[in-house]
Amino acid sequence: MADTLRQGGDNMTDEYQTTSSFYRGLAATSIVGAVVAFGLAACGGEVDNAAAPTPTQTAPTTMQVRNAASACSALAGAGVPASAIALPTQGATITSASLVAADNTTGLPDYCQVLGKVLATNSSDPAINFEVNLPTTWNFKALQLGGAGFNGLLVTGLGGPIGGIQNWPSDEKQPLAMNYVTFGSDGGTTPDGTFGLNAQALANYGGESVKRTHDTALYILKAFYKTVPHRMYHIGGSKGGHESLVAAQRYGSDYDGIVAYYPANQNQAMVMSWFRMWNAAYATPGGALDPAKQALVRTKVLAACDGLDGVVDGIVSNTAACQATFSINSLRCSGGADTGDTCLSDAQINTLMTAATPMEFAFPLANGVTSIGPYPVFQGGDVERALFDPFGTDGTHTVYYSLDEPVIKYFDQQNPNATSTGFDYRAWQPRVTQLSNELDATNPDIDAFHLKGGKLILVQGTTDMLVTPNQTTAYFNKVAARYGDSASSFVRYYVAPGFGHAGGTFALQWDPLTALDGWVESGQAPINPVVTDGNPATKGRTRPLCEYPQFPKYKGAGDANSASSFVCADS
Repeated sequence: MADTLRQGGDNMTDEYQTTSSFYRGLAATSIVGAVVAFGLAACGGEVDNAAAPTPTQTAPTTMQVRNAASACSALAGAGVPASAIALPTQGATITSASLVAADNTTGLPDYCQVLGKVLATNSSDPAINFEVNLPTTWNFKALQLGGAGFNGLLVTGLGGPIGGIQNWPSDEKQPLAMNYVTFGSDGGTTPDGTFGLNAQALANYGGESVKRTHDTALYILKAFYKTVPHRMYHIGGSKGGHESLVAAQRYGSDYDGIVAYYPANQNQAMVMSWFRMWNAAYATPGGALDPAKQALVRTKVLAACDGLDGVVDGIVSNTAACQATFSINSLRCSGGADTGDTCLSDAQINTLMTAATPMEFAFPLANGVTSIGPYPVFQGGDVERALFDPFGTDGTHTVYYSLDEPVIKYFDQQNPNATSTGFDYRAWQPRVTQLSNELDATNPDIDAFHLKGGKLILVQGTTDMLVTPNQTTAYFNKVAARYGDSASSFVRYYVAPGFGHAGGTFALQWDPLTALDGWVESGQAPINPVVTDGNPATKGRTRPLCEYPQFPKYKGAGDANSASSFVCADS
């Protein structure tokens, strides 16, 4: 392996200087003083022996890296020792490190872009490719970003659908431009799910890549800045949200704040429930709904439920009242046979009722999970593409199929020649249980995270047909039950009506990083933060993001496109 990096000593070297801005709060002074006094591996060169802040001083909030080009190039070709990574590896190699100039188009600042690989203990197992972005002006904070789908694509930390925070406002600066160190990885997997045949890659997918990537990035960060971060955050959505919960549950002492958007935290339960719905639609003759019938259901749901929040705006906000109001049987074709697009056959009603009914498992999964669902098909759920095939009639173009098939083939059956046809999870109980224990993030015990003072934000949309809102709610309720009245001091759960899996009728846009950082630094949790709709037709309309179980209710007067006209209500 290449020479390992050498990290900072008692004080920052003369290549680094702090700015005149100050770190929030006197409480941080003792933390920073401890950082300055903490001895890392000895570093070369002259050392600036400036004294640590005294109890009457506050520490700086930013630092400027002098001679950044040479400091960055010094990282190239170096390595991270295996001892710096808590989980087994052969260490990590840095394949490139280059200073990237500020870009007025993207808004990104000068930063050192570091690319590399975390090497598996067994050289035949796949490595984890990573990227760490080190701004030359640093706010002493770092942000780890989660992946998506089966991972396999490098999360750059530079913004965009793969490299940034989900649902990030288009007019906001990226975290790197806000002087955060950002980093991510490809999870050590492949986007097609075939990695399920490799035990180490599967373990990385289950969450081990979160720790390996974190520890590697932290070592590189310390080598570059010659000090440690004051704050470490993790943000992700879907699979990345699963990784956010992995961070909280398994590696909580590493993080000060975490945001999990619509977390896909139950691999086997989700796949089994999707497969159950898909079978009702496509393994049952006439079970699928064509686009006209999908539109019929949506129109009838909106007619019954849209106004239950006080305003007709195309969004079902009062989902609890909607469940008690809408009946799918009102759309049944006379006699139950399919007679056209103005009604639903019994087979089609069965498909929707399968989705709208919780799936009870034949045996418990990890952490005692015994069911999943229901899915929000009668609350405006985004059924197109998820459940129903927009490009054919056999269901192979649905999102459910594209995710189920690889998991059932490569994860469960571990046979590249197998198919999902006729798969019965009950016949695979030992393997399903093993995978649930390895992959799921459903443990309500987040004591280490809580004891560190960490803050957790959960965000879920009401129309998500991949991660049902009931799934996220079930996890939140378990956490709330474990911690009682103290739960609200470090966990907040926000629900966005009309928001699906990253999009929806209300395509939520929000900067959760600033909200999270404010909570961590000031102790003030976000209270009904205002979020924006990013859909072109309704772009700019706003709503309060209410804490569960509340929803945004129209006050009865005012602009229906403005959050100020709504109040978070229980009913």
